[in-house]
Amino acid sequence: MIHNKRQFLISGVTLLLVIASVLIASHFFGEQGQPPLASTQGPLSCSSEQYSEYNKNMVLAGELTIGRQPPSGTRQQQQAMVDAFGALSLPSDKTIISAGHLKTGKVYTKVCQNEKCTMNEMAEPEQACLTENWSGCQYLAMQFREKQYCFLTPSDQ
Repeated sequence: MIHNKRQFLISGVTLLLVIASVLIASHFFGEQGQPPLASTQGPLSCSSEQYSEYNKNMVLAGELTIGRQPPSGTRQQQQAMVDAFGALSLPSDKTIISAGHLKTGKVYTKVCQNEKCTMNEMAEPEQACLTENWSGCQYLAMQFREKQYCFLTPSDQ
C-alpha cells in the first residue's frame, strides 16, 4: 500500500514540475515572435537591455530619475509615439527629455541647457502634454550623450 502512495506522490510531483516548466518557458519565450518596439527612423529601442543601460547613466543625465513606464495603450499607439520621436530632428550633442500622448501620438520635448537636466526641465514635456490633453501622457524617451533611451514597456509584454 505504501508503495502505491509513493508512486502516486511521485507522479503528482512530476506532473506539477512539468506544468511549472511549461508555464515558465512560455513566459520567457512566448513573446519572442513579436518584433521589439523600436523606431523605424532612428536608434530608439524599448528593450529591457536598453533601459538597463539608461539605469547606469540616469543620475548623470538628470536630477529626476525616470522609471520604466508601465504598459499602457495599445502596441500601435506606442509605436506611433516611438516613430514620432524617431522622426524628430534633435541636436545630437544635447540632453533631451520627451513625453508623449498615447491617443494622438504627439511628442513633447525639452532640450536641456546643460548636459544634466534640472528637475524643472525634466518635468516640462509631461506638463506640456497634460496641459494640452489632461490625461494619457507619459514619459517616452531621453537622449543623453548622443544615445537614446526609451521608457516605455511594450503593451504586449
